[in-house]
Amino acid sequence: MVESESFIKEVSEEVKRDKLFKFLNKFKWPLFALIILLIGAVGGYEYYKFSKKAKSQKNGEFLVSAMENLKNNGQTVTEEMDNKFLSVFIKLNEAKYFEEKDDIKSATAAYEYIISKHGENKFFNHYSKFQLYLMDPAESLSDKKKIDILDELSGPDGPLKLLALEQKLYLYVKISDLDNIMSHVKLILSDPSIMPEQFSRIKEIEKIYELN
Repeated sequence: MVESESFIKEVSEEVKRDKLFKFLNKFKWPLFALIILLIGAVGGYEYYKFSKKAKSQKNGEFLVSAMENLKNNGQTVTEEMDNKFLSVFIKLNEAKYFEEKDDIKSATAAYEYIISKHGENKFFNHYSKFQLYLMDPAESLSDKKKIDILDELSGPDGPLKLLALEQKLYLYVKISDLDNIMSHVKLILSDPSIMPEQFSRIKEIEKIYELN
């Protein structure tokens, strides 16, 4: 009885091995292809991570080099860059550098470059226009071209709307237009996104004109 059971067990194991062999033999190419695909996927992902890391390192080195060349030699970047944010950051840095040097012409050119090349990004567009305005602000409300810029920047969905509204407020302060001072103070202070520094400035105006 024990020998019979042992024989049956051996036959069963043999049958299992035979079935497994036939299965592997039948599907060896699909299995081989699957293994190759898995290896390729893992290898591709590792290459992607390595490539991304190498590219980030290269961009970082280029940025540091550009900033050092600008600071030490006044040298700007003239070549086209694939990385949009890197390009904008470098141009913004150049614009600020020229502002500090009182080179308004070069600073203006840098901001205008950002507007022309990357103006589809609303923040970059509005930020550059606002900086251009600050370098040459309106003297009065009759300066229609510059007031139009403030109107554009102070639109409901403008990322710098509160700063643009504040500039308009100062023009009303210059002519003591109390109604518009009051309405702009209220509009700015009621916005939940107002920053603490701006809040303090506007509250000071509110205090001066006793609007509260």
